Amino acid sequence: MSFFSESDLPGIGKKVSCTTHSKEKVVLVIHNDGKREFYIMDKEGDPQASVTLLDEEARRLGGFLSGVMFKPKSVENLELALEGIRIDWYKLDKNSPVIGKKLGGLGIRKNTQVSIIAILKETEFIPNPSSDYVFEAGDTCVVIGKPEKFKDFLEIVRPAQG
Repeated sequence: MSFFSESDLPGIGKKVSCTTHSKEKVVLVIHNDGKREFYIMDKEGDPQASVTLLDEEARRLGGFLSGVMFKPKSVENLELALEGIRIDWYKLDKNSPVIGKKLGGLGIRKNTQVSIIAILKETEFIPNPSSDYVFEAGDTCVVIGKPEKFKDFLEIVRPAQG
């Protein structure tokens, strides 16, 4: 996991530091005039290598880094595999018919072809909730499925309109 920090450099611009997943440290200084200085730091925190980029150069390189200019095949394949699939969030209100019921007894996946992949609570995140999970008012269900199936899911978790 990487770690980023930002700090203002009065009269100069902004400094962005990153410790990468492999514990390497890089620093980017973004000048107010658009110039960028990119440093690779050694273990003691001293610059080991650096490169200075003009604004246009930095933007073009950033396009490649972000995948805007070129997408690795693995990303293209993932996007193709996910085409036609939607992830959405639905917060359960106190009148939801599923409040107080176990996830496993509702047949949500079987009847709607939509899966609950996580529950977000005020102070907790529950990935892949078990069939024994009991719904509470205020739970936010993170669901995945085909967009046309979400209406079936909502018929189960939302109170009947009357």
